[in-house]
Amino acid sequence: MTKKSMKSALTSSLKAENEAVRSRFEKAESLLESKTQQASLSLPTDSAQQQSLSALQPAHKEKVIRDSFTLPSFDYELIATIRQRCLGLAVNATKSEVIRAGLHILQSLSDEELVQAIDSLEKVKTGRPSGKV
Repeated sequence: MTKKSMKSALTSSLKAENEAVRSRFEKAESLLESKTQQASLSLPTDSAQQQSLSALQPAHKEKVIRDSFTLPSFDYELIATIRQRCLGLAVNATKSEVIRAGLHILQSLSDEELVQAIDSLEKVKTGRPSGKV
């Protein structure tokens, strides 16, 4: 292969890759645009509802706390499944966000439902697993 044909092949390959990337960005932008339009349409127009929403949101950034948890592998896979489901809905959710959303849903349960949900969990040994096999 000559030097000129190699250069033209590389140039066309780079152009094709740039076009593919540009196309992906355009698709992402259109998805985000439609999501923001849907969100703006679903926002309450009543000033009382808007004030109640602003009261729920913290006025300043809260301090975050780092912690570690022990999870069975099934629960860890469940987090990954929920994250994939969110990606299919054009929402990128982190593991922390999935867990936090679950906590907010648990908060909204009645006492009986909460106890039932906690009792249905598999009990796991806390702490780090031993390095022995």
